[in-house]
Amino acid sequence: MINCLRHPIRERFVPKAVLALDVVLWLLALPMALRIHGVPILLKRLAVDGKQKRRTILELEAVAGIVTRICNLGIFRSSIFPKRCLRQSLALYRALANMGYPVGIHFGVRKDENNLTGHSWVTLEGKPVADTTSSAIFKVVYSHPSSAREDRQI
Repeated sequence: MINCLRHPIRERFVPKAVLALDVVLWLLALPMALRIHGVPILLKRLAVDGKQKRRTILELEAVAGIVTRICNLGIFRSSIFPKRCLRQSLALYRALANMGYPVGIHFGVRKDENNLTGHSWVTLEGKPVADTTSSAIFKVVYSHPSSAREDRQI
């Protein structure tokens, strides 16, 4: 009976399903968490120390794909949820940090003639993760952890 659980498809499906469910539940709570805590305090609460890291068999690309697809679901596009780049960045930062990846999250602005545009993105070793917008056109105004800012300004 135990051998039936060690099937290769199940070994890959279960961690993905658990991650997807975790992201969905966390995103459902995100609007309330942002209202109560704000972004800086929420990021400090998401930070994990070395003892809390979870081991996973999922690779970075798989995690980024799952988080991105869930953040783009129709339910999370309603007005009570943050805009796509913010919810995706926060969810991706949380998922990857919990898995032990040394990620940073950045918030930037860009001003053109009439508009001020904001954007957020996650980096791993100074490279954007799952970001379709060129982050180079934005001036970083806040990074977490603060050491991630030095990685970004190379």
